[in-house]
Amino acid sequence: MADPKPDPWLISIEKSLAGVFFAAVMLSIFLQVVTRLLPKFFGDGAVISLPWTEELSRFAFVWLLMLGASVALYRQEHFSLTLLRDFLSPVLNWWCELLVYLLEFVFIGFLIRYGYLMSEMVWGQISPALGLRYTYVYASVPVGAALMAVHLLAVMRNRYLTPRPTPHEV
Repeated sequence: MADPKPDPWLISIEKSLAGVFFAAVMLSIFLQVVTRLLPKFFGDGAVISLPWTEELSRFAFVWLLMLGASVALYRQEHFSLTLLRDFLSPVLNWWCELLVYLLEFVFIGFLIRYGYLMSEMVWGQISPALGLRYTYVYASVPVGAALMAVHLLAVMRNRYLTPRPTPHEV
């Protein structure tokens, strides 16, 4: 098996950020569990309240989800329904695939537009425990969708504009 080609720089950054958000989710959930179990083992004197851990885990999970979806789109690892496609001729399959890509762009455009509007709408709202503006959480949607658009363009470029070797060249 050939060595896989290295990830482009943007995917590497997204994966690194997703790793940071994953670590934040795991650490905050671990702290929640530990602080809730302390009174059980050490009595009521060991009550520690960390209300920020619940918010941190939620906020980090939202960013992790959007970055992970973007990387999955780049790798073409989202689910696909191939039942209809398997019965189509190669020409119809090509057009069907192009239609799906265009519909994905419409959906991604919807996410960018309305995700931005939602993040703008909550600019003045502050999370109670962390003191962060909710805009930073809601911004995950348009940022993740914009990254998806970039990756979808790359996928389409590779699929439709990159010359493919003919069978006798392989």
